[in-house]
Amino acid sequence: MKKKFFKPFDESLDENLKLKKIFEKGFKKYINRPKPNRNKKIGFSYLKKNFKLDLFLKKIEKYNYKYMDEGTMLDRIIQYGFKQDEVNKIYDHLNYKEFEKLKTQKDYYKLLLQISNNFEIIDCVEDKAVNKLVSVSIIYSKKNTTYYLFIDEINYEDGYTGNCLYFESNNIKSAENEMFKIFQEIEKNSSKKSLN
Repeated sequence: MKKKFFKPFDESLDENLKLKKIFEKGFKKYINRPKPNRNKKIGFSYLKKNFKLDLFLKKIEKYNYKYMDEGTMLDRIIQYGFKQDEVNKIYDHLNYKEFEKLKTQKDYYKLLLQISNNFEIIDCVEDKAVNKLVSVSIIYSKKNTTYYLFIDEINYEDGYTGNCLYFESNNIKSAENEMFKIFQEIEKNSSKKSLN
């Protein structure tokens, strides 16, 4: 089987002129956004007040399904619960002290429950390996009666954090079975590593 080599982003854009045009338009808009107001500080209360639940539900399925994105549920809340202009505004005006406090919370899903009363934590299981922590959570959304299974990883060596929506179902048993399969796979991989 041949190895696949990934092209640099610039080369991919050069090959797809339509995508290049869309990217350049979005990048120009980002560069020309209003300058940050030094007196404005955005924190938890702003997120809670302006969070768009419908947009969040649409975006987690579109952009985060089965693909591990860098960051945590806090990043998903900001990136998916707001329109892009608003995301830029939030990152430009972050209250860093407040956000550092939010980042140190062990359970980011409780943060999601504080932002919107739509969600409920059904189950959460963690596996601590030598170099990383893997957490699998089932979150229920009342609005669309859907069970979402999220996976989070924290790598202790480099501090990398990753988060993805791995599975969704309207049936809780399906979500629980998927969670069980994931942990069987994690345990199998952990035992292989410990034998070497």
